Amino acid sequence: MTAKDYAVKLLGFCDRSEKEIREKILKKGYSEADCEEAIAFCRSYGYLDDSRYVQHFVNDAVNLKKHGKARIKQELRQKGIDDSLIEEALASINDEREMLISEMERRFKGCDFTDKKVKNKVFGFFLRRGFSARDILCAMNAEEDYE
Repeated sequence: MTAKDYAVKLLGFCDRSEKEIREKILKKGYSEADCEEAIAFCRSYGYLDDSRYVQHFVNDAVNLKKHGKARIKQELRQKGIDDSLIEEALASINDEREMLISEMERRFKGCDFTDKKVKNKVFGFFLRRGFSARDILCAMNAEEDYE
């Protein structure tokens, strides 16, 4: 199997970043020249497109995984995505705070946020999901107002 065939096979399963494809091809033992040729081939046919990958990744992270901007940014950087593409995609996220509030209502409905242990647990949960501390605290206060 050539490096081109391997790259197309990888992209047939799911969208990947250029860095991910490069690492997998090189790890498989292909030469640097074969790797670059395979990447150029995939780019020319539109199989490999980091901007499309970022849009799909952000869409899934926000709508399915309910992640915040900080976590999305970190994960995309680990995948070798350019900062300008990341910032452009993150600008499309509109109501992060609204999403946080609805997710908090769904997951932690009826929790007593006056209890410090519960508050710390919920705070840590959403902080690890990539939401800002300020937004989390505002959402917790909004949740307390509903009760």
